[in-house]
This record gives sequence, structure tokens and C-alpha cells, in this order.
Amino acid sequence: MEIAISTKKWSSAESFSFRLLFIFFIILTLPYDVHLYQALRHFSFESAYQLATFRTSFIAESDYVGNHFEGLYNWLIALIIAFFGAVIWTKKRKSQEHELYYWLRVLLRYRLAFAIIASGIVKLVPVQFPAPTLSDYNTEYGDFLLWKIYYLSTAITKAGYVPGIGVLEITAGVLLVFRKTVAVGAGVLIALLANIVIVNFVYELGEQVYSLFLLLIAITLFSYDLPRFFNAVFRQVKTQPEIVNPLVSQPLKKLRVILKGGFLLFFILFGFWTYSSWKSSNYPYPKESGIAHIRSLYNVDEFVLNSDTLAYSLTDSSRWQNVVFESWNTFSIKRKSDIKADLHKPRIIWQADSLRNFENIGNGGREFYRYTFAQAPEGRYQVRAINKRNAIQSFQFELQKSGENVLLLSGKNEQGESLQVKLRKVNKEYLLDKGRRKPISIY
Repeated sequence: MEIAISTKKWSSAESFSFRLLFIFFIILTLPYDVHLYQALRHFSFESAYQLATFRTSFIAESDYVGNHFEGLYNWLIALIIAFFGAVIWTKKRKSQEHELYYWLRVLLRYRLAFAIIASGIVKLVPVQFPAPTLSDYNTEYGDFLLWKIYYLSTAITKAGYVPGIGVLEITAGVLLVFRKTVAVGAGVLIALLANIVIVNFVYELGEQVYSLFLLLIAITLFSYDLPRFFNAVFRQVKTQPEIVNPLVSQPLKKLRVILKGGFLLFFILFGFWTYSSWKSSNYPYPKESGIAHIRSLYNVDEFVLNSDTLAYSLTDSSRWQNVVFESWNTFSIKRKSDIKADLHKPRIIWQADSLRNFENIGNGGREFYRYTFAQAPEGRYQVRAINKRNAIQSFQFELQKSGENVLLLSGKNEQGESLQVKLRKVNKEYLLDKGRRKPISIY
């Protein structure tokens, strides 16, 4: 393959800097990540997302939210290797920096396009920012971790805010695929990714290093056209674009078209796959349905523990305050306890239906239970509840409907103590679900 390139001679400093960056980026585009290979065990859209958004992790990054910078050790490893590689490389008199620069840009374009288009699709389909649950509506603001506040606040935005961001990311990613529009795509992504980096730091999402890496790629791609951009926009002088056209044989041209078409086809299929999975599986919440027609918030009217009736209390850790039943097989309990919020990252990764945990991670105000049930005579249900944070903790009870608004529970708690609970439905309207009834008139 022959490439039409500029004949400009590189200085020694420019040549060394390029060789350093060339090796650095090559190392950090190696698909070495424990999470990636774990995800690929399952054929799912989540695994495809993991493949598109992989990172190079010689040293494993934290699975928890917060300000974690373990990923920078991987940068340091790559930088040390790149430095010594560049030193050895300089001993070689003949070099082909222009050709290698072209191929480095191709690699970075597709590396960034893969990640950003996948990220745009999971925003366009509400997978990354799903709608709040009924338990979320009934959790106090201060009981959420920072990242959960950001996710829930973003999920409820109107006017197509999240899908709009998704469309921008997809559009910018597609622009990176074509050489003539790389500068536009990279420029848009610098603005988007700078915001994502800030959000990661402010809300402690735990992906600070990865988002910084994507921003670094966008800046590197845009820097190629930065002098022309500066001349055209700030100096306002006539500026000609500098386009490198690869001179390739006819079979290779066909192969390039096929590969580019395959790249775009992959994401079209990924988009349909993501939408289909979201519609059919209730992702990221559990798919299995709960007991019919009991979804609601319930106040605990009566609570009898070991034949002792406990009065309502905000300080008694044994006494339940309220219970929320979701439409799927989850219920949550509010009581006085030192519940520490689950610190795991909100990752888009394959999970068995019984292990899906998005609803309970980041929430420190409620105890969440997955339940299985079997219908018994006279409208009763035999229920087994399993703690979603600790599957070893479980308890069983019988549930009976008493009229339209009352549920009666009788059984034993996790400690084997007898339990009788009367729950009364709270007919509460949620304005977020109801939506705006009248338009706002400012003037």
C-alpha cells in the first residue's frame, strides 16, 4: 500500500515525541481487561457494549464508585515502555513518521468511534439512565450516593435531553469514520467528553481515567487540524484543508469499503439489539414479574414481633416504617438501620435476572429484597424473600390481600422471630409520572 503524504521533514524533537505517543497509544488500545473477557462469556447486548468500550487494564481498576485513579498506573506503564521504545527507535536512521502518523490516526479514529457510538446508543435507548423506581421515589435525597443522584436526575429530564446527547455522540462517532469529517467529529467530542470528565469527578462515578483517555484521543485527533482551525476561525485567513489520500489497489479499496460498512452495520444491529433487550427484559431492572396488582407504597399500620406489638418509631431498627412493592419481584423496606449503600459502579454488564442490582446500588435508605412466590388457596401467597445485598439472609411469610388497600403478612423474619404485619396502601400521586398538565406562561 502506498500513501500520498507530505514530504515535510520532522525535527528530532517532533520525531521523538511522535514515536513516544505512537507506542503509548498502541499499548493502550490492547484489549486487555478482565471485565471484558468475563463479559464475553455471554452472548448479549451488554457484552457487545463491553467489547466496544473496553480499556487496557494491566492493573485492575476499581469496581466501586468514587475518585479512583488506578487506571493512571496503566498509563504510567504504557508511558515507561513507550519512552524506552522511542529511545531505541531513534537509533534507526530511516523512519516513516508520516505513514505511521496516518495509521495511528486511523487506529484512534476507530477506537474512539467504537466507544462513543456505543455510549450514544445506550443513551438513545434508556439503558444507561433508566427511569426511577417506586423505591427511588420514596427514598430520601440524602440516602442516595452522588452518582445515583446524577443518574436519577438525568433520567427524569424532559425535552429529549438524554436522547439528544445520544444522537450527538452517535453523529460525532460516525463523523470520525470518514477522513474529511474527522476534525468536526473530534471537535464535537471534545466538548461532550470534557463535560463527561467533569461529571465523573463531581459525582464520583468511578470512570475518571477512562473518560480522560477518550478525551485525550479526541484532542489528539483534533490537534492535526488545529493550525488550520486557528487560521480560519481566529486569524480569518483563507485556509486549505490538508487531506491525506491513501493510494491503494482496487481489491484493497473494496476491502476498505467492506470493513467500513461492516463497522456501521455492527452498530445498526447493536442498536436494534439494545432496544429489543430493553423492551423484552425490563433492563436494567429484573424481568420476572411480582405479585399482580400490589405495586405501591404501603405504610405499616401494625407490626407484631414475637407477639409484641411495636408502636411506630423512627429509632427502632426492628420496626418497619413503610414497604414498597415494585411491579417486578422486588420489594424494599424502610426502617431505622445503618444501611451502607452498595458502592459498586453502575456498569452495563450481563447479569442473571436474579442478580440485577441497579435498583439497590447507590441507595442507602432502604433494604431491598428479591422474592419468589407461589399462590395458595383463598387468595394467599407463600413468599420467600432474599436480601439483594446478602443472599444468605432470607425469610418467609404468607401474604394475603384484605380488600383493595390492605396487605396482611405473617411469618418469620431473618432471625427466625415470628412476624405479623399489616400494610395499608398509600394512594399517592407522583408528579413525575403524571407530567405537566398545563403549559407554563412566562409572560
